[in-house]
Amino acid sequence: MADVDNTPVMEETFETTEEPVNTGAGVAGAAKFIDPETGEPMYKWPVDEKHRCKVLKPWRFDRPHHRAFFYAWSSFFFAFFGWFALSPLLVNIGKFSPDIGISEKEDRVTSNIIGVAGTILMRFIIGPVADRWGPRWAQAGLLCVFSIPAYLVGTAQNFAMFCTARFFIGMLGGTFVVTQYWTSIMFAKNIVGSANATSAGWGNLGGGVTNALMPQFVNLMEAFGLDYNMAWRVAMVIPATFTLVIGLLLFFFSDDCPDGNYRFLIMSGQKYATNPWVSFGRAALNPRSWVLHLTYATCFGVELVMNGNLASYFQTSFGLDEGTAGLIASLFGLMNLFARSLGGITSDFGSSRWGMTGRLIVFFVTEIMEGLMLLTFSRMTVLGAAIPTLILFSIFVQMAEGATFGVVPFVDPRYTGGISGIVGAGGNVGAVLLNLLIRNVSPTSDAFLYLSFVVLGVSFFVLLLIWPFKIENTMDAPEQPAKVIIEESDEDVAEVHVSG
Repeated sequence: MADVDNTPVMEETFETTEEPVNTGAGVAGAAKFIDPETGEPMYKWPVDEKHRCKVLKPWRFDRPHHRAFFYAWSSFFFAFFGWFALSPLLVNIGKFSPDIGISEKEDRVTSNIIGVAGTILMRFIIGPVADRWGPRWAQAGLLCVFSIPAYLVGTAQNFAMFCTARFFIGMLGGTFVVTQYWTSIMFAKNIVGSANATSAGWGNLGGGVTNALMPQFVNLMEAFGLDYNMAWRVAMVIPATFTLVIGLLLFFFSDDCPDGNYRFLIMSGQKYATNPWVSFGRAALNPRSWVLHLTYATCFGVELVMNGNLASYFQTSFGLDEGTAGLIASLFGLMNLFARSLGGITSDFGSSRWGMTGRLIVFFVTEIMEGLMLLTFSRMTVLGAAIPTLILFSIFVQMAEGATFGVVPFVDPRYTGGISGIVGAGGNVGAVLLNLLIRNVSPTSDAFLYLSFVVLGVSFFVLLLIWPFKIENTMDAPEQPAKVIIEESDEDVAEVHVSG
């Protein structure tokens, strides 16, 4: 038994103005540079004691930190693109593919519910999987395996086949958990909020892009002489192929963590093999996980509801055609280009001034503003007023999401994957439940109004993270490391117990 310091530290390590030299040293698969004089690992940018990068330069492609950042957001982007590729097409699929059976609003919403329901189970599972086998295996596995139903959905001949395909396509949503886990272990405490928010925000951007582009891809297929019934089926090959290719690229050209790949680090004894069941159990027993699960249901869950329903809403409520409605609906997702990052940056700023309390204040304010802007949007009856209101509403939705994952990495750093899985699943649980509200309340504008009341009410649960759970004592105290006792089982799996 040994005492191991397992809490993130923020002491300065070393910086070098010299170009790092890749000596090829270290375990196989490690993407680290070695100082030939000291034998210490070197990185192009300043790092903390756990080799997590202390700066974020999104335009860089340096290995390991910024390469991982690029693949984290781009893989989620294409997963999101494929996940919601059918949403802007549903109205016309109902018209021109009557065998699918989604001509009524209730059927379209049911299809959307099934499309996000598949992600719930996967988000619970994939976090502990990433803890154990690393983000590369987890992310590549999701993208490659669940590109298959994206290819096959075009063969659907009835409602059951269509919804079954959407259920398994929805598994792609699990990539979000891996994205957040990956950036959490690659970037240091001072910048992790911005890194998490930017990677997730740029990934979520796929939801806006797919609303804009999928109708155009269908139009392209029609230009080649296909009727609409065949055009949408062939067009689905495009997002499926994007998903498969990015999965293969990230697997072969990125790293699990700053020191290399989990497999080789475990084999060389530099890292313990985390038991995924212990990871999930530890995360599930932490009440903060479930508070964040609930609050994330009313920000990311709301985003999923909007991604699935806005195009149809603008078509039916404002009389727009599919292409125009899709372009306007895409504005909601396109705010991810900066808004989620803004939430993470604001969270980091709040932390620099007031510690964890600053992060939670930012979180609370953005959730409240999200609810107020949704309420305002639900009352808009003029298109010229609805569009700017939609944009403001979207900005606060994305900021609330960014602020959420500005908090997540501090809940229990050793089990960030498990925590991220539970919190991330909250978005999909929220999407399922809130879509039921959309389905059963007419007109849709009134459903949006009631949804705003839900968001405003849940916002106050953020205050539970200040009291009674005293979150500031466990998330924002790196100066007092926890003592972690590691006991090896017969299978050499580390089980972890925190001692005071």
